[in-house]
Amino acid sequence: DLEGSIFPGMFWNRNICWHPMVRNGLFCLEVASGEEISKVYIQALLVYIFCLVGNEGKCDFFLKELDKSAKKVGECGSVHWEREVKPPAETFPSFYSRAPSAEVEMTSYVLLAVLHKPKRAQKDLTFASQIVQWIIRQQNSNGGFSSTQDTVIALQALADYGAATYSKNGQNTVKISSSKPFEKVFEVNSQNRLLLQQSSLPDVPGNYILEVNGSGCVFVQTTLRYNILLPKKTSGFSLSVQTANASCADSFRTKFDIILSTSYAGKRNISNMAIIDVKMLSGFVPISSSLQKVRNVMQVETKQNHVLFYLESVSWKTLSFSFSVEQDLLVFNIKPASVLIYDYYETGRRALFRPHTECGGSVTAFTKADGGLLQLGG
Repeated sequence: DLEGSIFPGMFWNRNICWHPMVRNGLFCLEVASGEEISKVYIQALLVYIFCLVGNEGKCDFFLKELDKSAKKVGECGSVHWEREVKPPAETFPSFYSRAPSAEVEMTSYVLLAVLHKPKRAQKDLTFASQIVQWIIRQQNSNGGFSSTQDTVIALQALADYGAATYSKNGQNTVKISSSKPFEKVFEVNSQNRLLLQQSSLPDVPGNYILEVNGSGCVFVQTTLRYNILLPKKTSGFSLSVQTANASCADSFRTKFDIILSTSYAGKRNISNMAIIDVKMLSGFVPISSSLQKVRNVMQVETKQNHVLFYLESVSWKTLSFSFSVEQDLLVFNIKPASVLIYDYYETGRRALFRPHTECGGSVTAFTKADGGLLQLGG
């Protein structure tokens, strides 16, 4: 797996792509590909490599194998790939749910393979467009995906698709309208095709009509942001958060410790790299000296009003550590904040917690819910 993941990046560097070490790596992959490979992820990775290096036989073979396991919607609908075994997905009753990180990644590898296959034909670009349909539906409101890993691969695939289908004469008119009345027209041409154009929709919920006229490709995305209480569900992690040593002598300079305990409850012996994300309560900041004393973590990072703890892995054995926070700004009616742990490569596997501690008649609260993640406004 590791060799297969590293190889594509090395091949793109023309200075080292035919270095003896790289050629030996390719030879090992060719030998390994002769065995029966049933895992879709490995098939997707190998097909990208063989199409990229121009191995037409292996490229066509694995594309045919992947076609058997493809998830297709209708005659000309979207196409994507899923893992053989995966944890239960989070349910979204009202909106389209985004796929797990691993499935975005493997589908993007197949798209890259189709775009770089030897003797690529027009029908291949048509097939690629069906894969693109699915990938772009997984994008978040910032244009990325679930994790760093799938974002890098998916954006590379979408960029290559854009290059393969680019037309310098493309010009489109996009009109959004409703019965309120509301109308907004966007012009997309070769001069402004890389410019992000956006407009707020006045009524939510509401019914809107989208009309596109012209030639070439244009990407349209709607973004809805909302806050909800998270439902309980099964997670690959167990997370416990406690507060202790509260100092309430001063009604303003409140201090207390946050004790984090986590363990892995998934199907493997240990998890992948994981991150514990502690969102600070409004008006509170972490005490730097306490963060420097934290042990058994790879790295501690503070980002805006979050403290991130990077863990190399989590096992069934409980891992515990603590740090301190203090009130830096007096804030009334403090709202709950979240503490969560998630798999760095598979962000769908996560758990959240919400402890309470009373201090001087006020309540310091962290949100609790097992599973699910929602990005909340500060």
